[in-house]
Amino acid sequence: MAFQVLDLRLSQFSNTNTGLIDITDTPILIGDIGLITTAAAGTAQAGDVRVWLSGTVGVSTGGEPPDIQFVIERNGADTFGSGTVIYTSTVNPNDFTNSAFSITAADFPPATDVNTNQIRYTLFVSSSPASGNEITGPVAFNGIAAVGAGPF
Repeated sequence: MAFQVLDLRLSQFSNTNTGLIDITDTPILIGDIGLITTAAAGTAQAGDVRVWLSGTVGVSTGGEPPDIQFVIERNGADTFGSGTVIYTSTVNPNDFTNSAFSITAADFPPATDVNTNQIRYTLFVSSSPASGNEITGPVAFNGIAAVGAGPF
């Protein structure tokens, strides 16, 4: 099969850097996309689907700079822990200013997930509640599903 983009989706939680949402130890859903895989579902190529995910999260740190954790799950719901974790990144901002964190992840979903015709990806963020860390924005989460020989 020639290289084919199956789907491209964008999720934009915030397009400015003026919002303030406290980051707590309960993971907050900040990105949610569903990539359509119908063109590969039920074919011999269902096991060859690749997914590229990226995102940007603007954070303001305050108080003591503790770790901030970003987690991407496959086929979960709006609740953290309901899907399969495919990516985890823990960062420790060492200053008390605004920072933008970039996330890039890849996934090779199993054919059983591809054959459902859609794969959902969710992005969560969490931190110590005493940290004073806040989501300021912008926050974007993007994904591309592709199959076949090509640049992936």
